[in-house]
Amino acid sequence: MNYSAIAVRYAKALFSLAKEKKALEKVKDDMTQIVSVSEQDEVFRNFLENPVLPFAKKNEIFDAIFKKADKLTLDFIHLVTQKRREAFLKQMALDFLNMYKTEKGIKTVRFSSVAKIDDKVKKEITKIIKDSFNAETDLIETTDENLVGGFVIRIDDLQYDASVSRQLEHIKREIVK
Repeated sequence: MNYSAIAVRYAKALFSLAKEKKALEKVKDDMTQIVSVSEQDEVFRNFLENPVLPFAKKNEIFDAIFKKADKLTLDFIHLVTQKRREAFLKQMALDFLNMYKTEKGIKTVRFSSVAKIDDKVKKEITKIIKDSFNAETDLIETTDENLVGGFVIRIDDLQYDASVSRQLEHIKREIVK
């Protein structure tokens, strides 16, 4: 069974319903929270993957954790739990967020460098991306000491590698030839 297809199917259904009910922003916030909790809390991840707990008990726990979530989100989580698909909840939330970004024309930009960049540089990167792609940006900054210097920027499937480590690797290949 293709497990990613399961997550996409559920995410599409939730996205369509949220859009229809004009609750897209609230459900997006809820999905962001689900991803955040899933990534930060190992106990929560273990809870999602626990096949022993009955779905009624899991729903009680979900209601307690996400008590401020939209009713549509809670109903969705209850359905997912009832169908025993809660192990895919994080991926469903990620797929939903990707659909949201596509709908709103938001590009995810991953910027890696050796050191943190200041706000002025962030604004400049955002402006360049906005002008180039005619899209809003979601800038995700990471630091990577392996780059030695320079930066790597990824926008969807495009990557521009201006790192010193990449240049050194290129020089090494040329010398070996």
